[in-house]
Amino acid sequence: MASPNVAPVFAKEFVSLKIEADRMAGGSEMLKRYQADEGGIPWFVFLDGDGKAGATSDGAKGNVGFPAAPHEIAHFRTMLEQAKRKLSDADISALVASLEEANKK
Repeated sequence: MASPNVAPVFAKEFVSLKIEADRMAGGSEMLKRYQADEGGIPWFVFLDGDGKAGATSDGAKGNVGFPAAPHEIAHFRTMLEQAKRKLSDADISALVASLEEANKK
């Protein structure tokens, strides 16, 4: 999501914050607050302005982490659709397409 063609689209809606649960004070507590099941890393959550979880990377088949498989990318699309306020359908399609393209390589 940090690539030059994706970052501006992602930034329309989200502020990205990296928290390392094992290295940051309060990190593990924050992870426990939002993550339903222990899973792999990376794991992420979209929060609203009040800190309420809008969607997490916990998909039907487990943590999607960095979405690569078709079912993971589909879950990521669902997450974006659930959390969006400013993103257009075209923006979401562009973000999803960037994942699909990255996984062709």
